[in-house]
Amino acid sequence: EKLNEAGLPAECVTGETPRVDQLRAPKRLASGEVCAIVTVDLYNEGVDIPDVDTLILLRPTQSPVLFQQQVGRGLRLSPGKASCLVLDFVGLQRVDFRFDKLLSVLTGLTRRELIDSVAHGFGSLPPGCHIQLQRQTREQVLKSLRNLVQQSWRHLKSELQTYSTLRGTRDIRLGDFLRDQRIGLEEVYRNSGKSGWTSLRRDAGLIPSPSTDDESVLSKRFGDLVHLDDPEQLRVIRRVAETPSTYSPASDVETLRAQMLANQVDSGKAPISFRTFLDRVTASQPCADELGDLADVLAARSRVELREIPGLQDAPLQLHGAYRIREILTAVGYQSATKRPFFAEGVLTLKDRKLQLLFVTLDKSEGFHSSIAYHDYAVSSSRFHWQTQNAAGPDTLGGRRYLESQTNGWTFQLFVRVDVNDPYRACGPVQLASQEDITGDRPMSITWTLRVSLPPKLFADFSVLRGQG
Repeated sequence: EKLNEAGLPAECVTGETPRVDQLRAPKRLASGEVCAIVTVDLYNEGVDIPDVDTLILLRPTQSPVLFQQQVGRGLRLSPGKASCLVLDFVGLQRVDFRFDKLLSVLTGLTRRELIDSVAHGFGSLPPGCHIQLQRQTREQVLKSLRNLVQQSWRHLKSELQTYSTLRGTRDIRLGDFLRDQRIGLEEVYRNSGKSGWTSLRRDAGLIPSPSTDDESVLSKRFGDLVHLDDPEQLRVIRRVAETPSTYSPASDVETLRAQMLANQVDSGKAPISFRTFLDRVTASQPCADELGDLADVLAARSRVELREIPGLQDAPLQLHGAYRIREILTAVGYQSATKRPFFAEGVLTLKDRKLQLLFVTLDKSEGFHSSIAYHDYAVSSSRFHWQTQNAAGPDTLGGRRYLESQTNGWTFQLFVRVDVNDPYRACGPVQLASQEDITGDRPMSITWTLRVSLPPKLFADFSVLRGQG
Protein backbone atom coordinates (compact mmCIF):
# COMPACT_ATOMS: atom_id res chain seq x y z
CA GLU A 1 0.00 0.00 0.00
CA LYS A 2 1.06 3.55 -0.68
CA LEU A 3 1.70 5.37 2.61
CA ASN A 4 0.49 8.88 3.30
CA GLU A 5 2.53 11.64 4.95
CA ALA A 6 1.83 10.18 8.40
CA GLY A 7 3.39 6.89 7.36
CA LEU A 8 0.04 5.08 7.39
CA PRO A 9 -1.98 3.43 4.61
CA ALA A 10 -4.16 5.69 2.49
CA GLU A 11 -7.26 4.35 4.30
CA CYS A 12 -6.11 5.97 7.52
CA VAL A 13 -7.08 9.64 7.56
CA THR A 14 -8.08 11.67 10.62
CA GLY A 15 -10.38 14.66 10.83
CA GLU A 16 -11.57 14.52 7.22
CA THR A 17 -14.64 13.30 5.44
CA PRO A 18 -13.95 9.71 4.30
CA ARG A 19 -12.99 9.47 0.63
CA VAL A 20 -14.25 6.80 -1.75
CA ASP A 21 -11.08 4.72 -1.35
CA GLN A 22 -11.53 4.85 2.42
CA LEU A 23 -15.10 3.60 2.19
CA ARG A 24 -13.91 0.73 0.01
CA ALA A 25 -11.37 -0.42 2.63
CA PRO A 26 -13.75 -2.74 4.55
CA LYS A 27 -14.74 -4.49 1.31
CA ARG A 28 -11.08 -4.93 0.37
CA LEU A 29 -10.42 -6.44 3.78
CA ALA A 30 -13.42 -8.76 3.55
CA SER A 31 -12.38 -9.94 0.11
CA GLY A 32 -8.81 -10.64 1.23
CA GLU A 33 -7.30 -7.93 -0.99
CA VAL A 34 -5.72 -6.45 2.16
CA CYS A 35 -5.01 -8.29 5.40
CA ALA A 36 -5.27 -5.35 7.82
CA ILE A 37 -6.74 -1.87 8.14
CA VAL A 38 -5.22 0.86 10.31
CA THR A 39 -7.75 3.51 11.31
CA VAL A 40 -8.10 6.45 13.66
CA ASP A 41 -11.70 7.01 14.81
CA LEU A 42 -13.03 5.83 11.45
CA TYR A 43 -14.46 2.32 11.87
CA ASN A 44 -15.42 2.26 15.57
CA GLU A 45 -19.03 1.51 14.64
CA GLY A 46 -21.30 0.96 11.66
CA VAL A 47 -18.92 -1.42 9.88
CA ASP A 48 -19.80 -5.10 9.66
CA ILE A 49 -16.93 -7.39 8.63
CA PRO A 50 -17.76 -10.77 10.22
CA ASP A 51 -14.45 -12.34 9.11
CA VAL A 52 -12.35 -10.03 11.34
CA ASP A 53 -10.64 -12.27 13.90
CA THR A 54 -7.94 -10.00 15.34
CA LEU A 55 -8.16 -6.52 16.89
CA ILE A 56 -5.13 -4.47 17.94
CA LEU A 57 -6.07 -1.53 20.18
CA LEU A 58 -3.63 1.39 20.30
CA ARG A 59 -6.08 4.18 21.04
CA PRO A 60 -6.78 5.06 24.71
CA THR A 61 -10.43 5.46 25.68
CA GLN A 62 -12.18 5.56 29.03
CA SER A 63 -15.61 5.38 27.44
CA PRO A 64 -17.15 1.93 28.05
CA VAL A 65 -19.55 2.49 25.13
CA LEU A 66 -16.75 3.31 22.68
CA PHE A 67 -14.67 0.41 23.97
CA GLN A 68 -17.59 -1.97 23.41
CA GLN A 69 -18.03 -0.62 19.89
CA GLN A 70 -14.36 -1.11 19.10
CA VAL A 71 -14.24 -4.65 20.43
CA GLY A 72 -17.54 -5.36 18.71
CA ARG A 73 -15.85 -5.07 15.30
CA GLY A 74 -14.40 -8.52 15.92
CA LEU A 75 -17.28 -10.22 17.73
CA ARG A 76 -19.46 -10.98 14.69
CA LEU A 77 -20.06 -14.65 13.97
CA SER A 78 -18.78 -16.04 10.69
CA PRO A 79 -18.49 -19.56 9.21
CA GLY A 80 -15.05 -21.01 9.96
CA LYS A 81 -14.27 -18.30 12.52
CA ALA A 82 -13.54 -19.99 15.85
CA SER A 83 -12.51 -16.99 17.95
CA CYS A 84 -11.42 -13.35 18.04
CA LEU A 85 -8.08 -12.26 19.49
CA VAL A 86 -8.05 -8.79 21.08
CA LEU A 87 -4.61 -7.32 21.82
CA ASP A 88 -4.94 -4.20 23.97
CA PHE A 89 -1.75 -2.14 24.30
CA VAL A 90 -3.49 0.80 25.97
CA GLY A 91 -3.24 2.04 29.54
CA LEU A 92 0.41 2.97 30.07
CA GLN A 93 0.01 6.56 28.96
CA ARG A 94 -0.96 7.74 32.47
CA VAL A 95 -1.26 6.26 35.96
CA ASP A 96 -4.91 7.19 36.49
CA PHE A 97 -6.23 5.23 33.51
CA ARG A 98 -9.63 3.73 34.45
CA PHE A 99 -9.12 0.01 33.88
CA ASP A 100 -12.19 -0.66 36.03
CA LYS A 101 -14.57 0.94 33.53
CA LEU A 102 -13.33 -1.10 30.58
CA LEU A 103 -12.95 -4.42 32.40
CA SER A 104 -16.30 -4.07 34.17
CA VAL A 105 -18.20 -3.51 30.94
CA LEU A 106 -16.60 -6.65 29.46
CA THR A 107 -16.99 -8.95 32.46
CA GLY A 108 -19.89 -7.55 34.50
CA LEU A 109 -17.71 -7.69 37.62
CA THR A 110 -17.51 -5.04 40.35
CA ARG A 111 -14.19 -3.40 41.17
CA ARG A 112 -13.63 -5.68 44.15
CA GLU A 113 -14.47 -8.75 42.07
CA LEU A 114 -12.10 -7.50 39.37
CA ILE A 115 -9.25 -7.34 41.88
CA ASP A 116 -9.64 -11.04 42.66
CA SER A 117 -10.01 -11.94 38.97
CA VAL A 118 -6.95 -9.95 37.88
CA ALA A 119 -4.89 -11.49 40.68
CA HIS A 120 -6.04 -15.10 40.28
CA GLY A 121 -7.50 -15.36 36.80
CA PHE A 122 -10.89 -14.60 35.28
CA GLY A 123 -12.55 -17.87 36.23
CA SER A 124 -16.14 -16.61 35.94
CA LEU A 125 -16.05 -15.75 32.23
CA PRO A 126 -18.35 -17.66 29.83
CA PRO A 127 -16.91 -20.83 28.25
CA GLY A 128 -14.48 -20.05 25.45
CA CYS A 129 -13.65 -16.56 26.74
CA HIS A 130 -10.26 -15.76 28.24
CA ILE A 131 -8.50 -12.64 29.51
CA GLN A 132 -4.74 -12.93 29.90
CA LEU A 133 -2.59 -10.17 31.35
CA GLN A 134 1.20 -10.01 31.24
CA ARG A 135 2.87 -9.88 34.65
CA GLN A 136 3.79 -6.20 34.46
CA THR A 137 0.35 -5.31 33.16
CA ARG A 138 -1.35 -7.38 35.88
CA GLU A 139 0.59 -5.55 38.59
CA GLN A 140 -0.28 -2.18 37.10
CA VAL A 141 -3.97 -3.02 36.74
CA LEU A 142 -4.12 -4.39 40.30
CA LYS A 143 -2.52 -1.24 41.69
CA SER A 144 -4.99 0.91 39.76
CA LEU A 145 -8.02 -1.10 40.92
CA ARG A 146 -6.95 -1.09 44.56
CA ASN A 147 -6.37 2.64 44.51
CA LEU A 148 -9.85 3.18 43.04
CA VAL A 149 -11.54 0.96 45.65
CA GLN A 150 -9.75 2.91 48.38
CA GLN A 151 -10.37 6.29 46.81
CA SER A 152 -11.12 9.04 49.26
CA TRP A 153 -14.55 10.36 50.11
CA ARG A 154 -13.40 13.67 48.65
CA HIS A 155 -12.73 12.00 45.29
CA LEU A 156 -16.17 10.34 45.33
CA LYS A 157 -17.82 13.67 46.15
CA SER A 158 -16.02 15.27 43.21
CA GLU A 159 -17.27 12.52 40.89
CA LEU A 160 -20.86 13.12 42.02
CA GLN A 161 -20.56 16.90 41.59
CA THR A 162 -19.19 16.48 38.06
CA TYR A 163 -21.91 13.96 37.21
CA SER A 164 -24.61 16.31 38.53
CA THR A 165 -23.24 19.16 36.42
CA LEU A 166 -23.20 17.01 33.28
CA ARG A 167 -26.78 15.87 33.92
CA GLY A 168 -27.91 19.40 34.68
CA THR A 169 -29.84 18.44 37.82
CA ARG A 170 -29.38 17.91 41.54
CA ASP A 171 -31.95 15.12 41.52
CA ILE A 172 -29.52 12.25 40.97
CA ARG A 173 -30.64 8.66 41.55
CA LEU A 174 -28.27 6.23 43.21
CA GLY A 175 -28.70 3.61 40.49
CA ASP A 176 -27.94 6.06 37.69
CA PHE A 177 -24.79 7.31 39.40
CA LEU A 178 -23.47 3.81 40.09
CA ARG A 179 -24.19 2.58 36.56
CA ASP A 180 -22.95 5.57 34.59
CA GLN A 181 -19.81 6.14 36.69
CA ARG A 182 -19.02 2.43 37.10
CA ILE A 183 -18.97 2.72 40.88
CA GLY A 184 -19.70 -0.13 43.29
CA LEU A 185 -22.06 0.07 46.25
CA GLU A 186 -19.14 -0.68 48.56
CA GLU A 187 -17.61 2.66 47.58
CA VAL A 188 -20.70 4.57 48.73
CA TYR A 189 -21.34 2.39 51.79
CA ARG A 190 -18.01 2.11 53.60
CA ASN A 191 -16.85 0.31 56.71
CA SER A 192 -15.21 3.40 58.18
CA GLY A 193 -15.45 7.17 57.91
CA LYS A 194 -18.27 8.88 56.07
CA SER A 195 -20.70 6.57 54.35
CA GLY A 196 -24.09 6.51 52.66
CA TRP A 197 -25.85 8.00 49.64
CA THR A 198 -27.57 10.81 51.56
CA SER A 199 -24.28 11.76 53.24
CA LEU A 200 -22.55 11.85 49.87
CA ARG A 201 -25.28 13.95 48.26
CA ARG A 202 -25.23 16.30 51.25
CA ASP A 203 -21.45 16.79 51.01
CA ALA A 204 -21.70 17.32 47.25
CA GLY A 205 -24.18 20.16 47.82
CA LEU A 206 -27.09 18.40 46.13
CA ILE A 207 -29.55 18.54 49.06
CA PRO A 208 -30.83 22.07 49.68
CA SER A 209 -32.96 21.26 52.76
CA PRO A 210 -31.42 21.43 56.26
CA SER A 211 -29.87 18.27 57.68
CA THR A 212 -31.47 16.42 60.60
CA ASP A 213 -29.50 15.18 63.62
CA ASP A 214 -30.02 11.52 62.71
CA GLU A 215 -29.44 11.83 58.97
CA SER A 216 -25.76 10.86 58.67
CA VAL A 217 -26.11 7.99 61.16
CA LEU A 218 -29.15 6.56 59.36
CA SER A 219 -27.56 6.93 55.93
CA LYS A 220 -24.48 5.04 57.09
CA ARG A 221 -26.57 2.30 58.73
CA PHE A 222 -28.28 1.60 55.39
CA GLY A 223 -24.98 0.04 54.43
CA ASP A 224 -26.06 -3.00 56.45
CA LEU A 225 -28.67 -3.70 53.75
CA VAL A 226 -26.43 -3.92 50.68
CA HIS A 227 -26.25 -7.73 50.86
CA LEU A 228 -30.00 -8.19 50.37
CA ASP A 229 -31.24 -10.10 47.33
CA ASP A 230 -34.59 -11.36 48.66
CA PRO A 231 -37.17 -9.90 46.21
CA GLU A 232 -39.98 -9.94 48.78
CA GLN A 233 -37.91 -8.18 51.43
CA LEU A 234 -36.83 -5.54 48.93
CA ARG A 235 -40.44 -5.03 47.89
CA VAL A 236 -41.38 -4.32 51.50
CA ILE A 237 -38.47 -1.90 51.86
CA ARG A 238 -39.66 -0.07 48.74
CA ARG A 239 -43.17 0.24 50.25
CA VAL A 240 -41.69 1.55 53.50
CA ALA A 241 -39.62 4.14 51.65
CA GLU A 242 -42.57 5.48 49.64
CA THR A 243 -44.65 6.55 52.64
CA PRO A 244 -42.83 5.81 55.92
CA SER A 245 -45.15 8.03 57.96
CA THR A 246 -48.31 6.17 56.90
CA TYR A 247 -46.92 2.74 56.08
CA SER A 248 -49.05 -0.16 57.28
CA PRO A 249 -48.09 -3.81 56.73
CA ALA A 250 -50.57 -5.74 54.63
CA SER A 251 -50.14 -9.01 56.55
CA ASP A 252 -48.49 -10.64 59.54
CA VAL A 253 -45.67 -11.79 57.29
CA GLU A 254 -45.08 -8.24 56.05
CA THR A 255 -45.09 -7.05 59.66
CA LEU A 256 -42.33 -9.52 60.39
CA ARG A 257 -40.40 -8.34 57.33
CA ALA A 258 -40.72 -4.71 58.47
CA GLN A 259 -39.34 -5.75 61.87
CA MET A 260 -36.44 -7.53 60.12
CA LEU A 261 -35.63 -4.22 58.42
CA ALA A 262 -35.78 -2.28 61.69
CA ASN A 263 -33.60 -4.76 63.59
CA GLN A 264 -31.05 -4.93 60.79
CA VAL A 265 -30.60 -1.17 60.36
CA ASP A 266 -30.71 -0.43 64.11
CA SER A 267 -27.71 -2.23 65.59
CA GLY A 268 -28.30 -1.19 69.20
CA LYS A 269 -28.71 -3.61 72.09
CA ALA A 270 -32.18 -2.37 73.09
CA PRO A 271 -35.23 -3.66 71.18
CA ILE A 272 -36.93 -1.32 68.73
CA SER A 273 -40.31 -1.56 67.01
CA PHE A 274 -40.51 -1.07 63.28
CA ARG A 275 -42.85 1.87 63.86
CA THR A 276 -40.23 3.64 65.97
CA PHE A 277 -37.69 2.96 63.26
CA LEU A 278 -40.02 4.38 60.59
CA ASP A 279 -40.40 7.57 62.64
CA ARG A 280 -36.64 8.04 62.21
CA VAL A 281 -36.92 7.56 58.45
CA THR A 282 -39.91 9.90 58.25
CA ALA A 283 -37.91 12.69 59.92
CA SER A 284 -35.47 12.75 56.97
CA GLN A 285 -36.96 12.76 53.48
CA PRO A 286 -33.51 12.37 51.86
CA CYS A 287 -33.01 9.17 53.88
CA ALA A 288 -36.44 7.89 52.85
CA ASP A 289 -35.50 8.56 49.22
CA GLU A 290 -32.17 6.82 49.76
CA LEU A 291 -33.88 3.73 51.19
CA GLY A 292 -36.07 3.49 48.09
CA ASP A 293 -33.14 4.06 45.73
CA LEU A 294 -31.12 1.38 47.48
CA ALA A 295 -33.99 -1.11 47.28
CA ASP A 296 -34.27 -0.47 43.53
CA VAL A 297 -30.53 -1.03 42.99
CA LEU A 298 -30.54 -4.26 44.99
CA ALA A 299 -33.69 -5.55 43.29
CA ALA A 300 -32.18 -4.94 39.85
CA ARG A 301 -29.18 -7.12 40.60
CA SER A 302 -31.01 -9.88 42.51
CA ARG A 303 -31.01 -13.36 40.97
CA VAL A 304 -32.79 -15.17 43.81
CA GLU A 305 -35.95 -17.11 42.94
CA LEU A 306 -38.99 -16.84 45.19
CA ARG A 307 -38.84 -20.18 46.99
CA GLU A 308 -39.79 -20.90 50.59
CA ILE A 309 -37.36 -22.84 52.75
CA PRO A 310 -38.73 -26.37 53.32
CA GLY A 311 -39.47 -26.86 57.00
CA LEU A 312 -39.20 -23.13 57.67
CA GLN A 313 -42.21 -21.82 55.75
CA ASP A 314 -43.36 -19.65 58.65
CA ALA A 315 -40.16 -17.58 58.44
CA PRO A 316 -40.05 -14.91 55.69
CA LEU A 317 -36.79 -16.17 54.19
CA GLN A 318 -36.05 -17.34 50.66
CA LEU A 319 -34.05 -20.47 49.90
CA HIS A 320 -30.46 -19.50 48.98
CA GLY A 321 -31.15 -15.84 49.83
CA ALA A 322 -28.53 -13.70 51.60
CA TYR A 323 -29.20 -12.54 55.17
CA ARG A 324 -27.35 -11.11 58.14
CA ILE A 325 -27.70 -12.73 61.53
CA ARG A 326 -30.15 -10.15 62.95
CA GLU A 327 -32.51 -10.69 60.02
CA ILE A 328 -32.48 -14.46 60.51
CA LEU A 329 -32.97 -14.22 64.28
CA THR A 330 -35.92 -11.89 63.74
CA ALA A 331 -37.44 -14.10 61.04
CA VAL A 332 -37.56 -17.11 63.38
CA GLY A 333 -38.85 -15.06 66.35
CA TYR A 334 -35.72 -15.17 68.51
CA GLN A 335 -35.49 -11.37 68.30
CA SER A 336 -38.50 -9.06 67.94
CA ALA A 337 -39.84 -5.58 68.63
CA THR A 338 -39.81 -6.30 72.38
CA LYS A 339 -36.75 -8.52 72.88
CA ARG A 340 -33.22 -8.63 71.53
CA PRO A 341 -31.21 -11.26 73.39
CA PHE A 342 -27.51 -11.40 72.63
CA PHE A 343 -26.44 -14.18 70.28
CA ALA A 344 -22.91 -15.02 69.11
CA GLU A 345 -22.94 -18.81 68.81
CA GLY A 346 -22.62 -21.18 65.90
CA VAL A 347 -25.86 -22.96 66.77
CA LEU A 348 -29.29 -21.61 67.73
CA THR A 349 -31.46 -24.21 69.47
CA LEU A 350 -35.21 -23.56 69.55
CA LYS A 351 -36.38 -26.29 71.91
CA ASP A 352 -40.09 -25.54 71.66
CA ARG A 353 -39.93 -26.13 67.91
CA LYS A 354 -37.35 -28.93 67.99
CA LEU A 355 -35.42 -26.84 65.50
CA GLN A 356 -31.74 -26.02 65.36
CA LEU A 357 -30.15 -23.43 63.09
CA LEU A 358 -26.55 -24.18 62.12
CA PHE A 359 -24.52 -21.03 61.38
CA VAL A 360 -21.33 -21.89 59.50
CA THR A 361 -18.40 -19.60 58.67
CA LEU A 362 -15.99 -21.36 56.32
CA ASP A 363 -12.99 -19.03 56.62
CA LYS A 364 -12.28 -18.47 60.32
CA SER A 365 -9.01 -16.57 59.87
CA GLU A 366 -10.72 -13.35 61.01
CA GLY A 367 -13.03 -12.61 63.91
CA PHE A 368 -12.58 -15.97 65.68
CA HIS A 369 -10.48 -17.19 68.58
CA SER A 370 -7.28 -18.93 67.45
CA SER A 371 -8.47 -22.22 69.00
CA ILE A 372 -11.48 -22.36 66.67
CA ALA A 373 -10.63 -24.26 63.52
CA TYR A 374 -13.64 -26.38 62.54
CA HIS A 375 -13.51 -28.08 59.18
CA ASP A 376 -16.69 -27.17 57.34
CA TYR A 377 -17.15 -27.45 53.58
CA ALA A 378 -19.45 -28.70 50.84
CA VAL A 379 -18.52 -32.22 49.77
CA SER A 380 -20.89 -32.04 46.80
CA SER A 381 -23.92 -29.98 45.82
CA SER A 382 -26.08 -32.20 48.08
CA ARG A 383 -23.70 -33.09 50.95
CA PHE A 384 -22.07 -30.80 53.53
CA HIS A 385 -19.35 -31.70 56.03
CA TRP A 386 -19.79 -29.96 59.38
CA GLN A 387 -18.05 -30.14 62.74
CA THR A 388 -19.90 -29.57 65.98
CA GLN A 389 -18.64 -27.31 68.72
CA ASN A 390 -15.78 -28.73 70.78
CA ALA A 391 -17.98 -29.70 73.73
CA ALA A 392 -20.29 -31.96 71.70
CA GLY A 393 -19.72 -35.71 71.90
CA PRO A 394 -21.76 -38.91 71.44
CA ASP A 395 -22.46 -39.02 75.19
CA THR A 396 -23.70 -35.39 75.47
CA LEU A 397 -27.23 -34.12 75.08
CA GLY A 398 -26.26 -32.16 71.98
CA GLY A 399 -24.40 -35.08 70.46
CA ARG A 400 -27.31 -37.48 70.98
CA ARG A 401 -29.60 -34.95 69.36
CA TYR A 402 -27.68 -35.45 66.12
CA LEU A 403 -27.18 -39.20 66.52
CA GLU A 404 -30.88 -39.81 67.11
CA SER A 405 -32.18 -37.18 64.67
CA GLN A 406 -33.66 -39.79 62.33
CA THR A 407 -36.24 -40.67 65.00
CA ASN A 408 -36.34 -37.93 67.66
CA GLY A 409 -38.23 -35.32 65.59
CA TRP A 410 -35.49 -32.67 65.57
CA THR A 411 -34.87 -30.74 62.35
CA PHE A 412 -31.83 -28.71 61.27
CA GLN A 413 -31.46 -25.70 58.97
CA LEU A 414 -28.10 -24.76 57.45
CA PHE A 415 -26.87 -21.17 56.97
CA VAL A 416 -23.40 -20.72 55.43
CA ARG A 417 -21.10 -17.77 54.76
CA VAL A 418 -17.55 -17.69 53.42
CA ASP A 419 -16.11 -15.25 56.00
CA VAL A 420 -17.24 -12.85 58.70
CA ASN A 421 -17.73 -10.02 56.22
CA ASP A 422 -20.22 -11.98 54.11
CA PRO A 423 -23.93 -12.55 54.70
CA TYR A 424 -25.23 -16.04 55.40
CA ARG A 425 -26.88 -18.02 52.62
CA ALA A 426 -30.00 -19.96 53.57
CA CYS A 427 -29.13 -23.46 52.37
CA GLY A 428 -32.28 -25.12 53.67
CA PRO A 429 -32.90 -28.25 55.74
CA VAL A 430 -30.22 -30.89 56.24
CA GLN A 431 -30.67 -34.42 57.51
CA LEU A 432 -28.63 -37.44 58.51
CA ALA A 433 -28.58 -40.13 55.83
CA SER A 434 -27.06 -42.84 58.05
CA GLN A 435 -25.15 -43.33 61.31
CA GLU A 436 -21.96 -43.70 59.25
CA ASP A 437 -22.22 -39.99 58.47
CA ILE A 438 -21.17 -39.16 62.06
CA THR A 439 -17.58 -39.70 63.20
CA GLY A 440 -15.23 -38.40 65.88
CA ASP A 441 -15.70 -37.07 69.39
CA ARG A 442 -15.44 -33.50 70.71
CA PRO A 443 -15.89 -32.23 68.09
CA MET A 444 -18.06 -34.62 66.12
CA SER A 445 -17.85 -34.61 62.32
CA ILE A 446 -21.18 -34.87 60.53
CA THR A 447 -21.82 -35.12 56.80
CA TRP A 448 -25.31 -33.77 56.24
CA THR A 449 -27.49 -34.41 53.22
CA LEU A 450 -29.16 -31.25 51.88
CA ARG A 451 -32.79 -31.68 50.94
CA VAL A 452 -32.31 -29.12 48.16
CA SER A 453 -29.01 -29.17 46.28
CA LEU A 454 -26.80 -26.08 46.22
CA PRO A 455 -26.75 -24.04 42.99
CA PRO A 456 -23.42 -24.33 41.10
CA LYS A 457 -22.25 -20.86 42.24
CA LEU A 458 -22.82 -21.61 45.93
CA PHE A 459 -21.25 -25.04 45.65
CA ALA A 460 -18.15 -23.43 44.12
CA ASP A 461 -18.04 -20.90 46.99
CA PHE A 462 -18.54 -23.50 49.71
CA SER A 463 -16.61 -26.41 48.21
CA VAL A 464 -13.54 -27.91 49.86
CA LEU A 465 -11.71 -26.90 46.66
CA ARG A 466 -12.56 -23.19 46.92
CA GLY A 467 -9.63 -20.85 46.56
CA GLN A 468 -7.43 -23.50 44.98
CA GLY A 469 -5.96 -23.37 41.50
